[in-house]
Amino acid sequence: MLQILRNKAQSIFIQAIVVVIALVFIFWGVGTNMMNSREAAIVVNGEEISFQDYQNTYDRTYENIKNQFGGNIPQELLESFDIKSQVVNQLIQEALLRQGAAEMGIYVSRQEVQETIKNMVQFQENGRFSLERYTALLAANGFTPTTFEETVQLDMLAQKTRLDIADFATTATENEIKDLYRLDNTEVAIQYVALQPQEYSGTVKVDEKELEAWYANVQDNYRTEPQVKLRYLDFSYNEVAEKITIDDDAVEQYYQDNISTFSEEEQRRARHILLKADENSPAEVHERQKKKAEEIVAMARQGHDFAELAEKHSEGPSSGQGGDLGLFSRGQMVKPFEEAAFALEEGGISDVVKTTFGYHIIKVEEIIPPTTKPLAEVKDAIYSELRTQQAKPLAFRVANEAYENIIAAGSLGAYLETNPQVSLKETEFFTRSNPPHDIINDPNFLSTAFSLNEQELSSLIETSQGYAILFAEGVKPPQVPELDTVREQVVADFKDHKAQITAQEKAQALLQKAREAGTIEEAAQAEDLTVKESDYLKKGNSRGTLPRNIIDSAFELSAGSPFPEEPVRGEGDGAFYVYSLADRKIPAGELSEEEERQYRDAIIQRKQQQVFSGWLANQQEDADIRTHTSL
Repeated sequence: MLQILRNKAQSIFIQAIVVVIALVFIFWGVGTNMMNSREAAIVVNGEEISFQDYQNTYDRTYENIKNQFGGNIPQELLESFDIKSQVVNQLIQEALLRQGAAEMGIYVSRQEVQETIKNMVQFQENGRFSLERYTALLAANGFTPTTFEETVQLDMLAQKTRLDIADFATTATENEIKDLYRLDNTEVAIQYVALQPQEYSGTVKVDEKELEAWYANVQDNYRTEPQVKLRYLDFSYNEVAEKITIDDDAVEQYYQDNISTFSEEEQRRARHILLKADENSPAEVHERQKKKAEEIVAMARQGHDFAELAEKHSEGPSSGQGGDLGLFSRGQMVKPFEEAAFALEEGGISDVVKTTFGYHIIKVEEIIPPTTKPLAEVKDAIYSELRTQQAKPLAFRVANEAYENIIAAGSLGAYLETNPQVSLKETEFFTRSNPPHDIINDPNFLSTAFSLNEQELSSLIETSQGYAILFAEGVKPPQVPELDTVREQVVADFKDHKAQITAQEKAQALLQKAREAGTIEEAAQAEDLTVKESDYLKKGNSRGTLPRNIIDSAFELSAGSPFPEEPVRGEGDGAFYVYSLADRKIPAGELSEEEERQYRDAIIQRKQQQVFSGWLANQQEDADIRTHTSL
């Protein structure tokens, strides 16, 4: 029905229907409730996820994938990512995470979110939170403070939930540690031949009929992007805000109501020396590290340079900076460390402090007392914030009134004739990947623009910058170009394709001969190919020019089966590799205490991830989940 109204709005009959519908809404009072009763995109245990949330998440995912491919991605490859399923699953898991956390009594307070944001370096100037920088960066990236804070809250909730669930996996056996150590430190050496497709591209002859047949099969890869030409009305918060006046009393009231936002807690700059010993370390390690820490405390108090002591003795990541931890406030360090650091005077050196990480010696270099920015300093930022707050509902009222008047007038053109003061914006044809620089930079705007049919009016849409009404003046659907218009690129791609086939066929023939001869050297010599031998390789670590996937697959070889089943194409260089196992070395000897600790931590972390994934999968299996038929 709404589609008919948009396309046929100039009809007198339709205008009459609009009036009747409006009267029914007013009489029965259902205008607001109807918005709340719309079908949800996804429902998880009764919690509704709107189509707006789905679309916003979809657009962000689409943009992230597109940016990874330099801003342009072939349609066939894009479809292989199955973004819709990714987004649906993400939203379901986020809802299950929220619900599971609530059942376990895990929550994140507004104060915790504020403290986290205040400590984010991207929102700081000279080491302190800046409201002006915060609002400016959010606006530049299409966020409002509310949506950003909700995102941060969800991230913090996920982290808290992970940590709580992770407590069920805190041990690793000696056998598990040794097995992982052997797996990581086994080394192999291979003999190999790499056949590069470009070596055969010069031998490719282009047959016109074969080229045309090949292009017919791959022509979708050359399909153009859809284009749209818009006329639109922009009701931005900024434009509306310029017409709003805020009195000084309102500014002062906001300042008093939000005084914590403008306050900075006491901060301290400290150095520390860490001697590691966690809860899994043997008692003798704790005893040794504590004794060494006490000796260092004595040296520090005798006048030895603390930074030099840290560089020499500290086992923490800040040792290279003389143990410098920078500025921190309460709540950022583990409790024993915090209590010791905030009990010291400037220049003071602590006794040995034990935490879950080990034994610390702390020196406080600087104390910055708590401060509150004066009203005069933040007045402009508050004024801007209050104008924006008032501008949002006002912008909606103005935009909604315009939309209703367009429908009543019968068309956008008719509305503009009777409202010449309205500022109309227009574009030429553009693609989604290359929009005009002056267009509204918002995923919802672009998503709506490319969902419209030609001569179709959009609904009133909300963007990060305000509201807009779009009209598709023209639409150019994706087109498969004629071969002659893209011949140069097609011929180059065709040659690459044929060269890859040739290289692969030669690699398969070489592998077959190597199997028959029992050695790759004899087979390569018959084809006048050079055999190379690698250094000893560890799994997951690339050395020299060998691609990582070749190294990883080499570990599947054995003395009884020294050749791969098929040639393997190298990730990155595109060559086809034929190779055989030359040698395998199994690590000997015992692990050091540090190595054992690292492997224990890695195993526990993997177990914790498995426990969390299992918990989430169980939540999803038991949940009542419904998705809209359109998804």
